[in-house]
Amino acid sequence: MSDGRESFSCFEDLNEFVDSLAHGNDLTYISDEISPRFEIGGLLKLLGEREGPAALFTNVAGFPGKVVAGNLLGHRRRLAQAFGVPAVDLAQAYLERREQRVPPAMVNRTAVKQVRFEKENVNLLEILPALIHHEEDSSPYLTCAVTFARDPETGRQSMGLHRIQLQSEQQMAICLVNPPLVNFLRTAREMRRPLEVAVAIGPDPLVVVASVSWCPEGTDKIEIAGGFRRRPVDMVSCETVDVIVPASSQFVIEGIIDPETVVHEGMFGDSSGTYVEAMSPVIRVTGLSHRENPVYQALQPWSSEDDALFSLCFGSDLLTNIRKNYPFVTDLDLMRGTVGGHVIFSVKDAPRPMIRSAIAAVLIHNPHVKMAIAVNDDIEIRNYRELQWAVATRVQADRDLLLIPEVTGSTIDPSVSSDGSSCKIGIDATFPKDKMSSFKKIRIPQESSDRALTILEKVGTRQ
Repeated sequence: MSDGRESFSCFEDLNEFVDSLAHGNDLTYISDEISPRFEIGGLLKLLGEREGPAALFTNVAGFPGKVVAGNLLGHRRRLAQAFGVPAVDLAQAYLERREQRVPPAMVNRTAVKQVRFEKENVNLLEILPALIHHEEDSSPYLTCAVTFARDPETGRQSMGLHRIQLQSEQQMAICLVNPPLVNFLRTAREMRRPLEVAVAIGPDPLVVVASVSWCPEGTDKIEIAGGFRRRPVDMVSCETVDVIVPASSQFVIEGIIDPETVVHEGMFGDSSGTYVEAMSPVIRVTGLSHRENPVYQALQPWSSEDDALFSLCFGSDLLTNIRKNYPFVTDLDLMRGTVGGHVIFSVKDAPRPMIRSAIAAVLIHNPHVKMAIAVNDDIEIRNYRELQWAVATRVQADRDLLLIPEVTGSTIDPSVSSDGSSCKIGIDATFPKDKMSSFKKIRIPQESSDRALTILEKVGTRQ
């Protein structure tokens, strides 16, 4: 794996990452005036569907001088670029570095405090070019904002990526359902004290990845980000709350949550691909700061960026866990648009009963997974043409389908039964070893394929 320290480089901030994408022709500049109400979201959706580049919107209607960036991590190649590794090594780099915790470093100076608003001068709706993504969304939402807080009991800090609704000039509602922050809020409620928080927009991209990574209780996720970077994340103290945030951030919003107060939050077109609403805690803003020329990072829900992040984090964990009992599994991916609900994995040199057992294990032990497809390792699982070909030529429904009824389903699947149960399906799209010649996939010699790719890249460059 090409991941040595001598060849590794990470990005100090979002600006460096954006510059690197531009240098690699993986960024498009959109200078036409465009509205943050539906239009930017519509473009991000199209870019994701076409596996297109990241985008920088430099003329956002109603927000002169503010720039919006989107689809930044919407493809494995850009996630790999953030890690500084080839795309083929991305999952391995993620898993290895996640265990190499690097504590943060404190600094005194930071560009994110170049422009500072005291509480009485904060107007979230005028300062932040937050997007309204879908036609039934009730208001602008922060979709790629990392929230930081401390455990009120231990003082240990951590972070998470949570949707945040801009409700008024100085009030936000935050959906807290996942640890560690939901546990911090529960402790604050038990101790009858407010929870101080800070919301960072546009930090180093690996901080965003770390914020959605799974970790044991009590872990400070910023140490995971340090492991991803292989050097500490520089942190700076907030002005009005006892929280530290990445010094590389573009915007920082400081505030206080009263654990006893909840408000209606939504409607919102979520990563599930459906509209959601909830009773959520309120953040009352105590201060805001940003860079002189800030870049607002947006993430379009139910998009290729959701898929890429979920596949890297949840998919890599799932592959590690299944290999513990089924080491013949060679690779695993999540099908785009299914929010982790549909899984494809490849196998090598395994008897069919063991393959069926692996399929059943994936379905039973992971509530989010609703369908699992097993293929031979001659199939490129991220090439959906090959996947559909395997199902079309190697599956007989009466022989190769597995139905597992009444098992725990996903909480974000609106089709589950009232008791939370789901019927899951497995598809064995592998062929029997003794009939390999009948199922052998046609191919072009590798040397000729490499030559064709080189010629195609030259043609593309001339165009």
